[in-house]
Amino acid sequence: MKRTNRTYAKVMLVAALGFSFAAGATDYNNTKAKAAISTIQNDQELSPLQKQLLGEHANIGAITADSMRQAYITFMDNVREQKGNWTDAEWQQAKELLEKLDAHKETVEKELGTDDKAKIKMLQAEFRTLETAGDVKD
Repeated sequence: MKRTNRTYAKVMLVAALGFSFAAGATDYNNTKAKAAISTIQNDQELSPLQKQLLGEHANIGAITADSMRQAYITFMDNVREQKGNWTDAEWQQAKELLEKLDAHKETVEKELGTDDKAKIKMLQAEFRTLETAGDVKD
């Protein structure tokens, strides 16, 4: 009887591991498929301002954790350079673009280092400061 229980336990363990592996593989494939769809959609929705402010990182869905910090740096470099000529509508577009970038950052946040997270927070705060300064001038 003990031998039967051990065999049954082994079969159940193997089955559980098999199901776990299959579920993990399915989730991995679904994640990759969603990322591919997001990338295609983002390619189709790139605004001229998005291309100007993010440069090579304009396709937000394709930004990896390794390039996230540089995407924020590029964004802020271009904001600093162009902000003097912006209307309220352009500030709103830039704010919406930063929100998109922030939303994507959350998807890769676990992969970001502490230094990257700190730098990104600093750049986000700088954007808010520049936006507020623009409002005060108006």
